[in-house]
Amino acid sequence: MHCPDCEPRLIDYACHELPDEERAAVAGHLATCSGCALEYCRLQADLEGITEAHTEAPRARVYHQLRRVVAREHGASWIDRARGLLVRPVPMYGAVLATLVPVAVWMLTVRGPAPEPPGATPSVTVAPNATVIDYDASATPPSHRGVL
Repeated sequence: MHCPDCEPRLIDYACHELPDEERAAVAGHLATCSGCALEYCRLQADLEGITEAHTEAPRARVYHQLRRVVAREHGASWIDRARGLLVRPVPMYGAVLATLVPVAVWMLTVRGPAPEPPGATPSVTVAPNATVIDYDASATPPSHRGVL
C-alpha cells in the first residue's frame, strides 16, 4: 500500500470500520511510513478532542447520590468496620514507640541521680526531720566577709 491509498482510509481505520484485509494493509503501511503514522496520530488526537468536547459530565449531585447508593448497598456493616479497626496494622513508629517507652521508664527508675561533675562541691543530703542549730541570719556569711 502507498501513501495516496492509505490517507483516505485513516479515518475509517481510526474508527475500526475497515474490513480485516484493508485494516491489516493500513496497519502494515503505518508501521513502515512515518509520514502516514504522524498523520494518523494527529487524526486520533483530533478525534479524542472532539469526543471530550461533546461529552457531558454528570452533575455533582449525581455523583453524591451514586456514592450514597453504592455505600448503602455494598458498604461494610458496623461489625466489619469495628473488626477492621482492631486488626489494622500498627505503623512502624508505633511499634518503636511502644518498645522505647518501657525502656525509658526503666532507665529513669533504675539509674540513680546523675553523677556530679569533677570539681563541683558535693551535695549535702539532709535528713527529713533535721533542725538547724546556732544559725544567725544577721551575721554576714563567711564567704562574703572579705568583700564587704
